Amino acid sequence: MKFTLKYLLCVFLILLSFNFSVFYNIHHFNYSTVKNHIDYLSSENFKGRLAGTLENEEAASFIKESFKKNNLLPYKKDFYHSFLCKYPCKIKGNPYLKILDKNNSIVKEFSYGIDYKEDMINFRNNNVLFSKDNSLYLNKNLIKVTNSTGKFLFYNTDNNNLNFRSSFIENFPIDMVVMVTDKTLSEIKYYLSRNYSISCFIPFCIKDTKLNNVVGYIKGKKDISPIIISAHFDHVGYDLNNNTYPGALDNASGISFVIEFSKYIKSLGQPTRDIIFIGFNAEEFGCLGSKNFAIKNKKHLKNSKVFNYDMIGSMNAPLCIMGGKKDSSKTPIIKSVSSSCSYNKINFNYLFQDSSDHESFRNNNIEAITFIDNDTSKIHTPKDKASFININAIKRCFKVSSMEIIKQAFNNNLILIYYKQFLFISIIGSFVCIKLNFKYM
Repeated sequence: MKFTLKYLLCVFLILLSFNFSVFYNIHHFNYSTVKNHIDYLSSENFKGRLAGTLENEEAASFIKESFKKNNLLPYKKDFYHSFLCKYPCKIKGNPYLKILDKNNSIVKEFSYGIDYKEDMINFRNNNVLFSKDNSLYLNKNLIKVTNSTGKFLFYNTDNNNLNFRSSFIENFPIDMVVMVTDKTLSEIKYYLSRNYSISCFIPFCIKDTKLNNVVGYIKGKKDISPIIISAHFDHVGYDLNNNTYPGALDNASGISFVIEFSKYIKSLGQPTRDIIFIGFNAEEFGCLGSKNFAIKNKKHLKNSKVFNYDMIGSMNAPLCIMGGKKDSSKTPIIKSVSSSCSYNKINFNYLFQDSSDHESFRNNNIEAITFIDNDTSKIHTPKDKASFININAIKRCFKVSSMEIIKQAFNNNLILIYYKQFLFISIIGSFVCIKLNFKYM
């Protein structure tokens, strides 16, 4: 009996030593750090992180330095992977929407931010002068103008709310879009019917720019298809009244999660395959950063799996597994992730849309999903602030994500998944054996 107890004690002490070493070396995912990063990236310092702006470059620099600090390697010898695109650039001048008589005298001038506001979707042309002599399409909610300079749209919004800001789409078929209140739209129609003209100017133009994705990686043991963990970091900037669109949930949350996740995964040891971490730029312009990366690296990424994070931080909706529009709950990567959700007793649902960076990979036949807390109540408005981020939503996403990455890149190593439980068992076992040894001395 004594020999058996001593043997068991030795076994439990060895297990205790091993499990303590694992516990000590694994970085414990810090939810407060994620929240602090969200606070920082959605602060006034970054002015909405619009791609093409200095503040967007500063956000990229922050991500790069965070990847370096977390001991990631630069992907293909560089953390920055650049691409060219167009972006909406604020220019000199004040916006206006005016009613003019036949002598071009101002009859009425509407107030920016109260009566009307730009919709960011395009600025191929930033000014328009029109009357009922132009080609007009009118209905209850909009006026569509076609003249020699282009196509223009004035539309009213739900509840006269002018706070929503669209993504910029270079090839959008309308040259300029302006939001107006019900009252403003009615007044414009009234003056048009009485032979007055409407003049509108929004001080934005389209310019060329070079943007950077930020890419780091952990080297794997085998030269097989990598795992990609990604999130976009750009947002929609600020308006002409200098109101910032913070983009806390969309998507300071996702990139902040990825930064902290990279530190945790790095501490797990060497994975079986490369794990690439990416901060994508210009998602708000039509997923341009991820599209560029997927096309340039298509050959290397064949048979890869992509885990993208977009809007992680709201408990107002279940954790959503978003696949491409041609995917289903039976798509292998979605089936695997849903299994991890069920195991962790996490309420989840599915969404099959090409509306985040997973789209770029699905279009190239690469398995990809986006984790998303599909709460759209505040996104693309000045109300998308860090104060609304719920840490419990970050926790539930980590539970699923960590299990899935260990499954895909660490041979489903149970010690890495249950190291806390193993440590607890070895402590209890050692304590019981010590107590019994004293009893039978």
